[in-house]
Amino acid sequence: MPSEIYTARRPPTKDYLAFDPSTDSLQEIPGITGITHALLLFAEREPDRCAVETARTREVNVEIPCKVIDQCLELGITPIFVSSELVFGGEQGMYEEHSTPTPILEYGRQKLFTEQYLLSRSKSGMVLRFPKTVGIHKGDRSLFVGWLERIAQRPELLRCAADQYFSTQFVDDVPAIVRLLMHKYRSGLFHLGDGQRHSRFGLLSQLCAQLHRLGHYVPKLEKISIRDVTVPEPRPFDVSMNASKLTSIIGVEPKRVEDLLLQLALEYRGSR
Repeated sequence: MPSEIYTARRPPTKDYLAFDPSTDSLQEIPGITGITHALLLFAEREPDRCAVETARTREVNVEIPCKVIDQCLELGITPIFVSSELVFGGEQGMYEEHSTPTPILEYGRQKLFTEQYLLSRSKSGMVLRFPKTVGIHKGDRSLFVGWLERIAQRPELLRCAADQYFSTQFVDDVPAIVRLLMHKYRSGLFHLGDGQRHSRFGLLSQLCAQLHRLGHYVPKLEKISIRDVTVPEPRPFDVSMNASKLTSIIGVEPKRVEDLLLQLALEYRGSR
């Protein structure tokens, strides 16, 4: 039996089986009876879409995951649900797992509902709350790479919120973290990330400083408020999360965001 099965909502390849959680059942996946855990990654991750398309996104973020959770439990598979920092309202920051969620976004409310559903149905299930995921690979659609793509267009000015705070998680480290938690037979709620409180403007300033040091073009930066950004729902100010529980269990220190920014700047191929 396979030890790992990867599925995607697209035609099958040598690496992925075709599986549409909205219409298919886990029982139909070949080799599924040999699987012990299921990582639920499918979601509508755009908060603005959740705000304006509530019924459709609630189906994706709540109804379908809850259905798959039930299927996992029927098969004796431990479900692992991927949640978000946005279950918090941003009033205090550095939230811990026992902090009371008070989402102000529809996306956060949807994630919180599914979190609570899983934890109420399964003592062995896991909920992983992700902070801002960051990468260093071209086209990965992460925050830092997105900034680089904008800087490569040589704008004279970049505006950035100076009053928004969050923690970060290097996306390449996620598979190893999940495997460690599985192998240690852990269950319950975990905050991922570096456990730090980062300012959005501060991180962009660090990246620009590294680029400038290496002789690359950098634009002028202007501080704004997150409330100056026009969105369907106001964003929370501070959703940073304490990740000491996770670090103490897996015994691995998270990547330093400063090191990621330096690596990204060193590999940048923008205009000088």
